[in-house]
Amino acid sequence: MGADGTRERIMETALEMFSQKGYAAVSMRDISGVGGIRASSLYYHFKSNESIMRCK
Repeated sequence: MGADGTRERIMETALEMFSQKGYAAVSMRDISGVGGIRASSLYYHFKSNESIMRCK
């Protein structure tokens, strides 16, 4: 999976978690764990939850 696929998977995972638990209850660590994405990859694409939300 290329960089675009990883970025898309992060956004999909994050948005699903935000809708289930609420934005404030989801950490970047939660997203990386559930999405099976290394934290370093997550932070490469997005600096924060807010930056994920701005992309959608």
